[in-house]
Amino acid sequence: MKIYLVQHGKAVSAEIDPEKPLSPQGREEVERIGRFLGQKSFPLSVIFHSGKARAKETAEILGAHIAPDAPIEEHANLGPNDPIESMAARLQGEDSDCMVVGHLPFLTKLAGFLIAEDENAIVAKFEMGKVVCLEQINHAGFAIDWMIGVNQV
Repeated sequence: MKIYLVQHGKAVSAEIDPEKPLSPQGREEVERIGRFLGQKSFPLSVIFHSGKARAKETAEILGAHIAPDAPIEEHANLGPNDPIESMAARLQGEDSDCMVVGHLPFLTKLAGFLIAEDENAIVAKFEMGKVVCLEQINHAGFAIDWMIGVNQV
């Protein structure tokens, strides 16, 4: 099983729009990543997002390119400072590939827990729009398979 962790794309400032949707640059960068990854097959069972506009839009753009049939679902516990236990348990219980689109520091903590069983371990450098692919290596443990950011496509 693979889990794709994605930090949302660049957003506009709260002064421009309090909802902080993707900026034109953020949208273009996420589209570019989506088109690049869309050249491969991604059998995702679900794409989770935090519900914040920038994460939802990122999930929708990536989903359209790489897994158009996968449901896109808001998950209540994916906010920047939410505890990771709920999502970690959900992911460890999945049988098929899924994607999580969220925020920092949540994604950093989730990756640390899934890989090193320590949410304080820094195991990957996230950037806006970056996709980090984790592959399950045993019943509970994961390892980084690959990462790709907007500067690489």
